[in-house]
Amino acid sequence: MANSTLPHFCSLLLLLLLLPLLPDVFTYTKDDCNILLDSPLIAQQGTGPWKLRSGEFAFGFHPIQSNKTLNQFLFAVWFDKIKDKTIVWSANGNNPAPQGSALKLSSNKEFVLNDPLGKELWKPQRNGSKSSCFVMLDNGNLVILDEQYNPMWESFKEPTDTILPGQTLYRNTTLRSHQSDPNYSKRALPACFSV
Repeated sequence: MANSTLPHFCSLLLLLLLLPLLPDVFTYTKDDCNILLDSPLIAQQGTGPWKLRSGEFAFGFHPIQSNKTLNQFLFAVWFDKIKDKTIVWSANGNNPAPQGSALKLSSNKEFVLNDPLGKELWKPQRNGSKSSCFVMLDNGNLVILDEQYNPMWESFKEPTDTILPGQTLYRNTTLRSHQSDPNYSKRALPACFSV
């Protein structure tokens, strides 16, 4: 009789071990929204990032500097607890945002990052739903929710620079990394890294 319960016990133990690896987003509510963007988020020096309660990650406009460019920013997520604030995901590596660029919710309810002259620098792909807010999860995943608080876009599905614990690589995902410091233009990794 003891032998027949052993497989059940092992199955339960395996399930308990794998539970933390499951996505931690089953349902969201308005209370989960870290930022609603009632007013545009402006890229400028001295604007603080949004930090998570855990302090592990922050997101917002991360300044990038080089000899050729000054006052340019990436809309990004980065490790915040370490001295070197390492970017783990960035939206606009191919189009760094000049100072004064704005991330805002457009009139047709989609998030858009425009430069000061109105040129579009980045817009997340969406499924036709209207955007509501951003949610920054403790695992470093930046999620956009629709008006019913369902996830419609997430940074984990567009990996750049760093694969984080709990991040799933989906079939036909292309990993992208920046060229060098401070050149954040994205380049696809060799095909053997596509999943």
